Amino acid sequence: MVAMGKTPFKTNDAKRKKKGLTGLETAIILIAFVVVAAAFAFAVLNMGFFTTQKSSEVMQAGLEETLSSIEIAGSVIARSSSGQISNITIYVKSAVGKNPVDMRDGVLVISYRDPYNFIPNIYTANDTNPNVTGVRVRQLTGDRDTALEYTEVWEIVIGIPELNDLRPNDQFSIEIKPAQGSILKVERRLPPVFDPVMDLT
Repeated sequence: MVAMGKTPFKTNDAKRKKKGLTGLETAIILIAFVVVAAAFAFAVLNMGFFTTQKSSEVMQAGLEETLSSIEIAGSVIARSSSGQISNITIYVKSAVGKNPVDMRDGVLVISYRDPYNFIPNIYTANDTNPNVTGVRVRQLTGDRDTALEYTEVWEIVIGIPELNDLRPNDQFSIEIKPAQGSILKVERRLPPVFDPVMDLT
């Protein structure tokens, strides 16, 4: 009787040990899941913050790119002599609410294109000759610094030798590219007959 009474007790004891072990394993697995989930959540949040920061930087760069821009102030004037184009004059100003534009040589890029020529940058030095044989960029109204600011008007006179190749009805293009901001493209077609002074507006 005594021997038979011990067997159920040992069986119950073994069952209790198994139940306790299963509970411990479950707790360990749950803790592992919580740790993995926390690490994953941290990674997701970190990537989210990184993406938000990059998006903000891209938006800021795009905003700065659009904020610095110039526009034409008045007519585009072409002058001719002996049946050839001698120079082209463009007046520019800063658009309303835009940032100043650096107009110095080496910072501002001016490209020229016509049916016969393409020059990536014709603005390599200011021309002091009154007849202009290169490119002259000067301030007409303003505080006499090197930045195009709101309410100021600047004059760009282009007198490169390649203008002599232009013929009546030819089309030319001049691109004014500031270091930061949108590009101003001036594209005009010459009239069928050259006058000494021509308004190409």
